[in-house]
Amino acid sequence: MSAIVHVEDFSFKYRDTKRRAVKHVSFDVEEGSCFAIIGANGSGKSTLCNALVGLIPHYFVGARAGRILIDGVDVAESTIAELSNTIGLVFQNPFNQLSYTAGTVAEELAYGLGNHGVARELMIERVEAVAKLMRIDHILDKNPLELSGGQVQRVAFGSTFIMEPRVLVLDECTTQLDPLGASEIFDIVKQLNADGVTVIMVDHDMERVAQYADTVMVLDRGSVAAIGAPYEVFADPELESHGVQPPDYVPLTRALGLPIEIREEPTIAAVKEVLA
Repeated sequence: MSAIVHVEDFSFKYRDTKRRAVKHVSFDVEEGSCFAIIGANGSGKSTLCNALVGLIPHYFVGARAGRILIDGVDVAESTIAELSNTIGLVFQNPFNQLSYTAGTVAEELAYGLGNHGVARELMIERVEAVAKLMRIDHILDKNPLELSGGQVQRVAFGSTFIMEPRVLVLDECTTQLDPLGASEIFDIVKQLNADGVTVIMVDHDMERVAQYADTVMVLDRGSVAAIGAPYEVFADPELESHGVQPPDYVPLTRALGLPIEIREEPTIAAVKEVLA
């Protein structure tokens, strides 16, 4: 596989702030993989997500160094609209994703397609398919401003996915959902990833990260503290010093005196299988 995302010595400081939000960050994301970014609050995760999709430097102003390439295209030399053909972001706060110009959920889902000149017939087809996938087909005629937080989260995800990006960036995209709703969303994410969509996920649920990610990167105060396969990162005894609690299987395997070498879906269920 080749890298569809290449980040090289990237640093960024927002205007009117004293310290850099991210500093000297470098990593590659292989096409078709699932790459997780974890870290404490304020570690730079959302800043990095904004930079990957071009909101930095085209929307957020500040001092920038290094470069980010998306499928070989330099983010700084492209536009957000051009980048949206390849990479899409689902915001942590889904209300930030609404266009506030659409009168119905259907129009909200179709908003990006209209901006890209997609034919009406194809637009209707995609809206219906995505609405069914996101389980919001029963609210297509409702005003987005009248929806619950969980419904807005699904609309936000759907409005990004409907653009059919090759890279999907998820910045804690289930914050407004209950556990069942979050599980349903990640079942969709898992299927998209299996179909070849590259997924970059920011998440505080380490069990979910351990289950879905091929590679995990730990950010600490804007710098890369660790990067590797989930079992490698979560086995690091220094992990908690970076403000990250490992998933439950780590202390369990340590308490049992077992090596932390489970390489696929290292969950408590997997540990029990080893013990059996």
